[in-house]
Amino acid sequence: MIGFVRDVFRVLSMPCREHTPLLSKQLDEPLPHGIAVGLRIHVLYFRGCKRFRAQIRRLRDIAGVLGQELEAGEAMPGEVRERLRRRAAEASKINS
Repeated sequence: MIGFVRDVFRVLSMPCREHTPLLSKQLDEPLPHGIAVGLRIHVLYFRGCKRFRAQIRRLRDIAGVLGQELEAGEAMPGEVRERLRRRAAEASKINS
């Protein structure tokens, strides 16, 4: 219980710029409960962070749809499909 409260207060005391990596990480994996609650409270009060969270969620959804289309291969021309594969491979090399 003490750890939970400590995490909530730690997250609430952070500046907005330090919340962005947490909001992004939250899309990929579950965060500890105290940190997640602190983020939820923070987003309720700061419109910019709420907008950022909505934008990264939207980008994740768009990327997922494009990934599915790329795998299916039917919805786009072969040239576009290959260009997307090359860019995805380049991006994964940069992020590695």
